[in-house]
Amino acid sequence: MKKIIILLSLTIAVVGLSYQWEVFPGFFKPIDSLAMGGVYVTTTGGVSSLVLNPALFTPGFELFLAPGFSSNIGELSKLLPYITKPSSITELATDTAFLASLQGVHNYDLNVAAGYGAKIGNFTVGGMGGLQASAFWNLSFMSLDNVELGAWMDYFGMVGGAMRFENLKVGVSVGGGMAGFLIPATGTEFPASVNLLGSDPFIDLLPDDPTKILTNINKPFFLTSAGMVYEIDNFRVGLSFFANFNDILTGGPRYVLSSGVSYTWQFLTVAAELEDLLNKEKTFLRKINLGVKTDFGFVALYGGLHAGWLTGGLKLDIPFVKIGLAAYVYEYSKQAGLMGEPRFVLSFNTKF
Repeated sequence: MKKIIILLSLTIAVVGLSYQWEVFPGFFKPIDSLAMGGVYVTTTGGVSSLVLNPALFTPGFELFLAPGFSSNIGELSKLLPYITKPSSITELATDTAFLASLQGVHNYDLNVAAGYGAKIGNFTVGGMGGLQASAFWNLSFMSLDNVELGAWMDYFGMVGGAMRFENLKVGVSVGGGMAGFLIPATGTEFPASVNLLGSDPFIDLLPDDPTKILTNINKPFFLTSAGMVYEIDNFRVGLSFFANFNDILTGGPRYVLSSGVSYTWQFLTVAAELEDLLNKEKTFLRKINLGVKTDFGFVALYGGLHAGWLTGGLKLDIPFVKIGLAAYVYEYSKQAGLMGEPRFVLSFNTKF
């Protein structure tokens, strides 16, 4: 089955895929959401709620760091010994496991955010700032004349707040930032199509002066997010809307409307939602997220289903920091369970 999925993925890449980017400038999910099947409408909290659903914004200070790795990280670690002896890297040309790990769709990223909120009567107000970086490639040794490469980076900030009316919570946030492509340096398309068999495949792909690579982070974008959550005993029903009015990955505005419901009983939370309802390309099954969480205080366990793929993870609550690990699948296609990339995300979070 895995070989069939890889073959389908490579075939799609050849004919040209309209990628369904799950992370883009200004929009990201914390490890709790990723491990829990991608749900967030009624379950998110902390600084990320200003992005995902401001109605759930909570007071306090929070800082988190979350690097993400593709499933081939183990094989790529074989490159480390060759940093000190690059002339011997040709030895990897006979390592079939290493070569196989390079094929397919892979993404490495980093999300960093910090924010603060204060409670004033029935209002919770505050702000946050974030930094995102992502590197992507889609490679098949059967099609070296059509390899896709890309990397982007952004920084942004948002301010907003939430208000409670008995059982109803509503919230809104606004902000903006700067984004740009690191690869391709010309910034004309993302990802860039590269012919590795050509005489100069990396022309206009990499910057002429690497010391000025950050000068490409020069495209402004504006953000807004709004949401509501209605609580009935242990039930929550919610709706959230997010907008990036100048998403560099799609070359235009990006809108994400999602609805969800969750139920909490003691240490157990179950949730279901429909994500990205306005996206006419995604199938119904592609929009379904399901999740479960068991929180024992010192450790929380997660499981879920996102776009037809299983997810899971855990988070340890130790003094001054929470350390989490999520295993999930990034689905690039408009279909559920078709072109998924297994990924791992570490999270280091402090909140007080």
